[in-house]
Amino acid sequence: MVLASVAVVGVVAYELRAPILTWAGGLLYHADPLAPSDAIVVLSGGSLDRDLEAADLLTEGYSSTIVLTREPEPPVVAELRSRGISVTSETEDRLDYLAVLGVPRTAVTVLQPVVESTQAEASLIADWAEARQMARLIVVTSSFHTSRTRYVFSEVFGDLNTEILVHPSRASSFTPATWWRTRPELRSGLFELQKYAYYRLTNLLGRSP
Repeated sequence: MVLASVAVVGVVAYELRAPILTWAGGLLYHADPLAPSDAIVVLSGGSLDRDLEAADLLTEGYSSTIVLTREPEPPVVAELRSRGISVTSETEDRLDYLAVLGVPRTAVTVLQPVVESTQAEASLIADWAEARQMARLIVVTSSFHTSRTRYVFSEVFGDLNTEILVHPSRASSFTPATWWRTRPELRSGLFELQKYAYYRLTNLLGRSP
């Protein structure tokens, strides 16, 4: 009887895997309607699809300014430089890519403090936007990162007068309906689900992620 019940549950779970996984993928995805904004903020994360999307949005006229944040450099970079090897920073590479995409250096603002989490990025961007009385920002990130971005930025910008529009990169390979079908996207999705749950749980407990 027990084995039969387990078998039935297994069959049902297998048959429902697509709608369940699509639902889970939908938890990670968010897209606000676009509108002209004071700046296009590109979140760090090593995903060039975000920079590409920001360049396209600037070309499409949604803003004349792109804002980049900076991640910590891997320790190996400092070691290579100590041995006399020239290594360009990730930020310099991103600026070069944007320039090739038609974005002049004068249109890009790089926020200098290094950030190590989405929460830290949101706080840094909030301070920057408040000091300049920004009315609206487009925040660009990869598709799988959009729901957590919306959640974190809503918490951080809650008392400010700056409207936040979270926008997924159109070049991102993550889609809610198919994300589990390739190993890289499955890994990214599962990892992001854990981080999203962690952020919500820590906030529920009154702690900062």
